[in-house]
Amino acid sequence: MTTLLKKKLSISDSSPLLIPINDDSHSELETFSEYGIGMNVHKDSIALCVSGRLPTNDYVQIQEHNFKNTYVGVNELCQFLKRFSKATTFLMECTGVYHVALYRALQEKFPHQIDIIIAMNPLLVHNRIEDLGSKTDRADARTLSSLALYHSILRPRYVGSVVFFAIRDLMRSYHRNTTQVTRLINRIHRQLHLANQKFKFDLNAEWGLHLLDQYINQSWSLGACYNHLFSDLKTKGKYRVLEKKQEEIVPHAEVILADTQRFILQMDLLCLMSSQQSSANFLHETERQVLLTPSLAKHYQHMRIIPGFSSATILTVLTKIGDYSRFRNANIFCKFCGVVPNIQQSGNYSAKGHVNRFTNKHLRSALSQAAAAVIGRSNKDTDIDAFAYKQRFLRHMPFKKAMLKVAQKYARILYGMFNEIRQYDPHFEINRKKAKRLKVRLEKQNNLIESVQTRALKRNISNFLVANSELLNSTSRYHLFTGFHRLIQKSRYREKEDHTK
Repeated sequence: MTTLLKKKLSISDSSPLLIPINDDSHSELETFSEYGIGMNVHKDSIALCVSGRLPTNDYVQIQEHNFKNTYVGVNELCQFLKRFSKATTFLMECTGVYHVALYRALQEKFPHQIDIIIAMNPLLVHNRIEDLGSKTDRADARTLSSLALYHSILRPRYVGSVVFFAIRDLMRSYHRNTTQVTRLINRIHRQLHLANQKFKFDLNAEWGLHLLDQYINQSWSLGACYNHLFSDLKTKGKYRVLEKKQEEIVPHAEVILADTQRFILQMDLLCLMSSQQSSANFLHETERQVLLTPSLAKHYQHMRIIPGFSSATILTVLTKIGDYSRFRNANIFCKFCGVVPNIQQSGNYSAKGHVNRFTNKHLRSALSQAAAAVIGRSNKDTDIDAFAYKQRFLRHMPFKKAMLKVAQKYARILYGMFNEIRQYDPHFEINRKKAKRLKVRLEKQNNLIESVQTRALKRNISNFLVANSELLNSTSRYHLFTGFHRLIQKSRYREKEDHTK
C-alpha cells in the first residue's frame, strides 16, 4: 500500500473486499485500526462508503450506503457513523453549497473530530485518484474513502461560518450586478452604433445618463437635446462638465434615432439604472455587515490606508480570502491570489507561463485593477507608487507584466498585514531611503542645511507660483512643478560639487 502514495489510486468494483455489517457486527470492526469515510454529495442524495485499515496496513471496503440530502437524511447519516468510534477521517468534495449542511452537521455531531472532517477541492481530489470505467456516485464515494486513509496527501479547503457565507454571498451578488452593468453598457453602445451615433456617452457619470435619457425619450437630434439640457443646467450652475463635451458632439449632432431603437434603448437604460442601484445597495450592505464583525472590521479599517485600494477592492479581498492563517507563507498566499505566473522547469530549461486559471478570478481581478490604477498615476509619493513607476518606466516592462508585479506586491503587503508581521506604513521605504541619504550627507558635509542659493531658489519659485496662481490650470501647474523640482535638484548637485572642491 505504500507504493500507492506515489501514484493515482486505482479502485475497481471487484477490489478490495466489501464486508457487509449490521448492528451486531461491532466485534468485526474491532480488527480495524482506523476508518476512512468518503461521501459524494449531490443535490438530492449522499453516496457514502466506509473503508478500514487492517493492522497489516491493507485496507478493505466495509460498507456502502445512500442517504437523502435532506435534514432527516443528514441526521440518519450522522447516526449511522457513530458506530465507527475509532480514528476516523471524513472526506468529501466541495460541491457548490450542497456539502455545507453536511459539513456543519458532522462538526456538530463529532466536536472532538473537527480536524479530520475535510472538505477538499474537487480538482485536487481527481488529481489523486483514478477510477476506470463508468462514473457513478458510489464509485466516487469508494475512491474518497480510500483516499481518506492517506492523511499526508489531504488538503482541507476553508469552509467559513454562517456569517462569513452571508457576507461572501452579498459580495458575489455585487460582482454579478457589476458584470450585468458592463454588459448593459456595451449593449447600449452597440444599439447607438447601429444608428451610426458614435458619440461616447459616459454612462457612469450623471451628465451622460441625463443626456441619453433626454435623447431616447424625445424624437430630437442629439444637438437639440444637448442645447436643451445645457440651458437647463446653466440656470442651476452645473454646466461646466457638459460644456467641455460640445466639440465632441458637433460631428454627431444631426443623428435622430428611430422609434424602435429609442424603445430598445429605454428598456436597456431602465435595466442599467436598476443594476447600478442594486450594486450600490449590495456594496453598502456588505460594508455594514463587515463592520459588525469584529475580526473583519479590524482588517477593513487597516486596509483603508493602502494606496489604490477602494472600498469594493477591500471588501472583495476580505470576503474571498476567509481564514488567512491557513497560508504557511507569502508565496502560497500570492499563488492563491493568482498573481504569480506558472513556472515550467526541466533540466536547463526554465520559463514562466501564464497565471494559474484555477485561482479566484474576483480576487485576481481586484488586485490587478488596483495595480493598473497605481501604474496610471504620475506621483511617486508612496512606496507602492514608486515601485509601480520603477517597473513600468525605469525597467520598461510591458503594462501587463508591470501590473502583475505590482499586484504581487499588494498580495505580500496583505499577507504581512493579516499575519501582523508588521504594521503597514505607505511611506516606510521612502522614509528609510531619505534617512539614509541624510546620513550620508551628514557624514560627507557635516551639515544638513541647504545652501543660500538653493533656499533663495525655493523662495523665488514659491513667490512665482503664488503671484500667478490664477493663470495656472492643472496641466501647466504639473509641468511647472516637474521643471522646478529638476531645477532644485540641479542646484543641490552643484552645491555638492562646490563642497567637494
